[in-house]
Amino acid sequence: MNIKEFAEKVDCHPDTLRFYEKMGILVPGRTDGNYRQYTVEDLTTYRIIHSLKRAGLPLDEIQDILHLRSANVCATCCADTLRFITGKHAQFIDNQHFYAELAVLTDQMAEALTTSTLSKSELDTMIEEIGELDDQVV
Repeated sequence: MNIKEFAEKVDCHPDTLRFYEKMGILVPGRTDGNYRQYTVEDLTTYRIIHSLKRAGLPLDEIQDILHLRSANVCATCCADTLRFITGKHAQFIDNQHFYAELAVLTDQMAEALTTSTLSKSELDTMIEEIGELDDQVV
C-alpha cells in the first residue's frame, strides 16, 4: 500500500505517518521509485502505536516498546522492561479507577439532565465533582 492507501485504511493523516517514519517507529519499505510501500507488518505496528497512544503513552515510550520487538533478550533488558511495565501497569490501574468513577458521574449527570427539576446549582455541583475525581491536581 502507498501512504495514501495506508492512511485511509488506518484513518490517519499521511503527515502523522511521515512523522512516525522520521521518529523511526513506523518505517515502511520503499519502491524502486522511492515511494513508501506499507505492508501487513506495518499495519500491525501501527495498531500497536495506536493502542499505546490510546493508553496515554508518549511516543518516546512507544518507541522504546517497539524497539523491544527487535532487541536481544538479556538480563538487563528483561529487568528494564519489567520495571517499565510494572510502572505502566500501576498507571493503567489508576486510570481504570479514574474512568470508572468518571463513567458513574457522567451517568448521574445524564440522568439528572433528563429531569425537568434539575437546577443550575445542582448541575454546577455535578460539574465541579469532575474536578474532584483527579486527586493528583492540587
